Amino acid sequence: MKKIIDKIKKITGVFLLLTMFACEGDLNPVVYDKLSSDNFPQTASDAKALVNSVYLEFRGGVWNRYNAANNSRLVNGLFCTDEFSCYWGGYWGAAFPFFWQPDQFPYSDMFHAFVPAITKATAVIAQLESVDQLDASLRDRYVAEIKAARGYWMYDLYNMYGPVTVILNAEDALNPTSYEPEGRPSAQWMIEAIENDLTDAVTALPKTYSSGDFGRMTKGAALMGLLKLYMHEKDWTKAKTTAQTIIDLGVYELETVYKDIWSINNEQNAEIIFAIPCHATIEGVANNFRAHVLPADWTSPTGLPSTGWNGYKVPWEFYDTFDGNDKRRETLQRFYLGANGKEIDARETSPLGAIPVKYGEDPEGTGQDQGTDYVIYRYAEVLLSLAEAINELDGPNQQAIDLINKVRERAFSPEKQVGLSDFSGKESLRDYLLAERGWELCFEGNRREDLIRHNKFVSFANDPAKMANRNPGQNAKDFHVLFPIPSKAIIENPKIKQNEGYN
Repeated sequence: MKKIIDKIKKITGVFLLLTMFACEGDLNPVVYDKLSSDNFPQTASDAKALVNSVYLEFRGGVWNRYNAANNSRLVNGLFCTDEFSCYWGGYWGAAFPFFWQPDQFPYSDMFHAFVPAITKATAVIAQLESVDQLDASLRDRYVAEIKAARGYWMYDLYNMYGPVTVILNAEDALNPTSYEPEGRPSAQWMIEAIENDLTDAVTALPKTYSSGDFGRMTKGAALMGLLKLYMHEKDWTKAKTTAQTIIDLGVYELETVYKDIWSINNEQNAEIIFAIPCHATIEGVANNFRAHVLPADWTSPTGLPSTGWNGYKVPWEFYDTFDGNDKRRETLQRFYLGANGKEIDARETSPLGAIPVKYGEDPEGTGQDQGTDYVIYRYAEVLLSLAEAINELDGPNQQAIDLINKVRERAFSPEKQVGLSDFSGKESLRDYLLAERGWELCFEGNRREDLIRHNKFVSFANDPAKMANRNPGQNAKDFHVLFPIPSKAIIENPKIKQNEGYN
C-alpha cells in the first residue's frame, strides 16, 4: 500500500507540482511549485490547473496509457486477438501462448496507472469545493469533466481486470495516511460507480466547446463511456437508449472518406467523439502510433521524416477477411516504398501481417513524434452498437440493417449493402455485426472486448486458422478474459484477491 500512498501524496501533499496534460487552446502547460494547502487552490486559475492535471493522467508520459506503447490501452484492447501480431520478442515467450502470470508484460501497467489516477481525480473534485473565487457553474462543469475521466478509467480497469479497489471517498483521497485498505468490490458496485460518474457528467457537460478547448470531456464523450459500459454488461435496453441519445445530440456524423478520420488536415472532424490532442514537438503529448507500426525501411513518398520500429501488424488471416473492394482496408498497407526507392510487397517480407497505418503523416512531425490527435471513440461505433442492441432486443429488423449500411456506404463504391433477407435470425446478424465491427474499427483497441462480449475470445484465440503461430498450444482458458491483478498491488494490500486462474 505504501507505493500507492506515495503516489497519492504527490498530488495532495504540502508541496504539489501540477503539470497540465494537453496541448491545445486553454490546455497549455502551467507549472506550480512550492504550494501548500493554505495557498492552493485559491483562484480560478488554480482550479483550472487542477482540472488539467487530471487530464494529464490520460497520457502520463511519452508512450503509455492512451497512446500506442506495448502496455497502452490500444494494445491491451487488441492483445491476443485475431487482429493483432507483433515482431517484438516480449510477446512470444509467454504472452501470445497464454502463459500469463501477474506482473508479466504487458498488462500490469494500466492497473498501476489508473488506480492512483482515480484517487487523484477524487482528491481534485474535493479540492475544487474550496475555491471561493470559482464561478459555481464552471465548478460544476469542471467536476463533471473529472467525473467523466474517472468513469473512463474505472471502466478501463473493470474491462481489463474486473472490479478493483478504487478510492471515491474524498476523505480517503485527501488523507491517504489514514486510509484503511479495502478488498475488491462486487461487480455491481463497480458498475454503479462507473454509471453514477458518467451519468452525473452527462447532466453538467456541454455538447461542444470552442476549437481551443477540443479534447475536454463533452456530453457525447460521457454518453460514449456509458454506452461502452452497457455494451460490456449486455444491458441492451440501456445501450439502445444511450446510443440513440448520442445520435439525437445532432453533433456527430460520419466522415465521407474513411481514412480522413485520422488525417492531420482533418482534425476535430464531426465523427470524433473523444480524442487526445497531440503535438509533435512537446514531450509527452505526441502521437507515436506510426513509429510503432512502420517497418524500418519505410520511406515517405513525400519525403517527410519517418521512424519505424517494425512492431505491430494486422495478421494476413484477418486482412483477408476484408472484401477486396473495401476502402477501409486502405489503412492496412500491404505495399509500401522501401529505402531503395522500390515498392515492397509486405506479404513477401512481413509474414506476420499488414501494416496498420491509420494515422497519416504530419508535415511537422519528427518521424517518431507526430501531431495528429489520437482518436479514442468515434460515431461509427455508436451506429454499430445501436444495431447490435436492436438485434439483441428484437432480432434482425430494417432499422438495424439501415444502421449497418449507413456505416458501409463510405466503404464501397459502388455501394455494397447488406439486406434483411441476408440474415436468418438473431445469431446470424450477431455474428455479422462482430465481423463488421472488426472491419470498421480495426486496430482501434476494441477487438478484445468485442470478442469477449460475443463469447468468442477464447475460441478465436485457440483457432490456428485465426491465430497462426501465436498460440500453437491452444492454451487460452475461460479465465483469460481478465488480466491478472499485479502482485505488487496484492502485496501492498493483502485484502485484494487475485483473479481466478492465476497464481
